[in-house]
Amino acid sequence: MVEISDAVAVAGQLPTAELLIAAQREVLECGPDDPVPHPVALHLRPTREVFAAAQRLLSSDDAAARELGVLILRELGPQNEAGQRPFSTEAVPLLLGRLARESDPGVLGWVISALGYNGATEALGEVVGFTSHPDWRVRFHVAAALPLLVNPDQVEPSAAEALMHLCQDDEAETRYYALYALLDEVVGVDPEQLTQTLTGLLNDPDEQIRSMALTRRVDA
Repeated sequence: MVEISDAVAVAGQLPTAELLIAAQREVLECGPDDPVPHPVALHLRPTREVFAAAQRLLSSDDAAARELGVLILRELGPQNEAGQRPFSTEAVPLLLGRLARESDPGVLGWVISALGYNGATEALGEVVGFTSHPDWRVRFHVAAALPLLVNPDQVEPSAAEALMHLCQDDEAETRYYALYALLDEVVGVDPEQLTQTLTGLLNDPDEQIRSMALTRRVDA
């Protein structure tokens, strides 16, 4: 079996145009746990050519093409200490524009994720607005992205409330991410509200969530 790092290295030898075609095929065909070496190779090529291609894809009528555009911008180049990437200044307005008009829930979730991965703290209010979205994929990405968008010294009340709300989500994975964020990723959550949230999770259907709630409630 070819290691993913080897597959990425091979993919990285392709010209950008061929790499984009292969990456879009992977977006269409691969499952959530399948390796996707071609999009990863694009992330390792933070050039103006790749950014421009992603920008064009964001305006496509095809959801899979838009998804690839978002996935490229999500991790295009390395992060600095502030969570910014080489094209974040240009990418964030594009992602916010896509956030406002995206109709496909799968793509919308990745837009939210991409805003988090680019440290787009200015998007916090817009992302909180999707806390009760009817599609679980969107809610999951809200839970995962919020810790990347809040004030690192004092979580905004709206974000804390959103995470507490997501601790009651129908999907266990979303509840887990929201609870983990409240306990270990954000600072300044109201202790009384946090205790109430933990108490409400003591009978959660998911064993891992129950255990985390019980342990941290006792520690508190």
